[in-house]
Amino acid sequence: MANPDIHIIGAGPVGLAAALLLAAQDRRVTIHEARDAISLTDANSYPIGVNPRGQETLRRIDSRLVEELRAQGELVEGFKIRAGRRMLASMRSGTIIGTTRARLTGILLAAAQQDRRITLSTGHRLEAIDLASRTLQFTGTTTVEVGNGLVIACDGVWSKTRQTMAEQLADFVPEVSDWGVQFRVLFSAPGAMAPGLDPNWHHIFTGKGIYTATLPDGVWCVAVTAIKGDPAEALLLSTEPTEDHINALHRHLRQYAPLVLPLLTRDAYVDFFGRVPFGGAVVRCPRVSHDEWLVLLGDAAHSVIPPTGEGVNSGLEDAMLLADALASGSPTPLREYDEGRIPDLKALGEYACHLKDNIANEDPVRYVSNVGLRVLSAVAGLVGQKSGELESRLFGPDAGRMPYRDAIGPWIQFRDRWTPPLRRIATGVVRCADKPISAEPQTLVAHQREGARRRISVIGGSSGTGKELAELALKRGFEVTCLSRRGAGPIGARLISGDAHDPEIVRQALKDATAAFVTVSGGSDDSRDRTAITQAVLKAAGQTGLRRIIVQSSLGAGSSARMLPPGIRHLATRMLAPALADHTTQEQVVQESGLDWTIVRPVGLTNKRATGMVRELRDDESGWLGWPIPRTDVAGHMLRCLDDKSTIQECIAISGRCVLGQHLPSHR
Repeated sequence: MANPDIHIIGAGPVGLAAALLLAAQDRRVTIHEARDAISLTDANSYPIGVNPRGQETLRRIDSRLVEELRAQGELVEGFKIRAGRRMLASMRSGTIIGTTRARLTGILLAAAQQDRRITLSTGHRLEAIDLASRTLQFTGTTTVEVGNGLVIACDGVWSKTRQTMAEQLADFVPEVSDWGVQFRVLFSAPGAMAPGLDPNWHHIFTGKGIYTATLPDGVWCVAVTAIKGDPAEALLLSTEPTEDHINALHRHLRQYAPLVLPLLTRDAYVDFFGRVPFGGAVVRCPRVSHDEWLVLLGDAAHSVIPPTGEGVNSGLEDAMLLADALASGSPTPLREYDEGRIPDLKALGEYACHLKDNIANEDPVRYVSNVGLRVLSAVAGLVGQKSGELESRLFGPDAGRMPYRDAIGPWIQFRDRWTPPLRRIATGVVRCADKPISAEPQTLVAHQREGARRRISVIGGSSGTGKELAELALKRGFEVTCLSRRGAGPIGARLISGDAHDPEIVRQALKDATAAFVTVSGGSDDSRDRTAITQAVLKAAGQTGLRRIIVQSSLGAGSSARMLPPGIRHLATRMLAPALADHTTQEQVVQESGLDWTIVRPVGLTNKRATGMVRELRDDESGWLGWPIPRTDVAGHMLRCLDDKSTIQECIAISGRCVLGQHLPSHR
């Protein structure tokens, strides 16, 4: 019986490696690539390190690929951790080959183009998948009926395949948590040198996440990190190479990575602002295959964050392990691959989330406790405990292909054991160190620190008021989870893709949250989407023990129509009757929930900038509201309700600033 045809979505390193490994099993492989042309220039790429995992996959394809990688890369002797000019620590490696993603892609692409069993179709952007009929729809009119074939989705961190699985499979709920940072690269001229920087080592400047790597032609890559909410973020993501921006970038590097300055010419600074930043997310999936015909590999299945050093390497290892499973003769190779791989991906995902949460975190308690954890971990490593040897197992001279569950698992247990007592100690240290300058600043700082330890969930956080609320909460130090059908949301939030009508999916979104915000829009005119979703949230809240819930409704719902201006009251309630009926029912189920609820009823939502001027009426007050209100102001008001106990079990109508002749509340 002939081997089934293989369809691979995505011609990145993982997709190309999978194609080569499966073609070697005498399978016909088609690679569907969204781009019309695959860019292979360093200018549009970024530095990576290929460790023994990735090298073994290349060796399995053809040992000459490893030789070519070494010719186009540099063996990394080790890593030096610096704070400005001062070196804090170093770790030897000698097992990692430093290169760029573009160069690795070029090596694999050249090999694939020489294999007649592999067809590369560019300009094939995946638009939709019908899981029931096993049909792929690409841009234009291109449709592929998979039949008995296999689909291997290597379509990256924002995978359309993964999104489709989440939409069509009720029990598939991936977690997608944006990094909260973006990276951008400066390249030196060939042969550049800088006193104090050994080109055989990679240098990490801890102050603002600046990283250097070298290529064989003496070109240095200097990757800078733009952290969401950081004052330097706008500069580092700007596209305008003005003199002010060039000088500001120079000052940024001089302050946090002064040793790199001799490497960079003015042209390097100018080119930096024309280079596309790259971001991503940490992705964790409950499983990575479906029904023995579809499987996710690489970032589509388990995207991590660059400091793990495992992004491309874990993906290349995926390809090798999948090829082994398909060659085993098993009647269920994808299930066996899935069951064998998931424990490792869980450990890797846990490590990636830990690093992500620490990058942009400003909570001093977490910072102090993490320092303590690193000290304890280092001590454990010195006495030979596995929990203290994580970096060595991943990057060190003896790094190999130890399964992630074995390499990272002991560290996870160590972290979970010691973090609670370290946080208690850190809390005391921070309190002793606090010295308020005045009453008002101290109150603000205290609020932000408290917020940094609190977690909220926003149901409907991908757009509108929900997105504004999530962004505002992140700026104030909250940990935020957003649930939406598309799995979208602001940078820095934990994103969950799924149907908010499903209490089980909502329960995952509410995990560990101290409060939930419901900001969903409605469906068709005669639907009850808001009510149905709110009922799912209330059910999930009961399962998780969550008490605090704040719901966005609308002025006109319940008994609030009397607060609309007389001139539009009748017209508005008639035109918006279906939506207001949904809101009214939504409010009723909230009020009957027995939770600590607050209902906020805005009127006239706009996308204008925040004004900070909000008019409020509660149910027992008289007056009219009618001035439009920006969604950002609504978000701010909802967030303020969280800590205002007087809003519990209250319906609060809000609008923008007062208009001339508007009635004022009869009491307040």
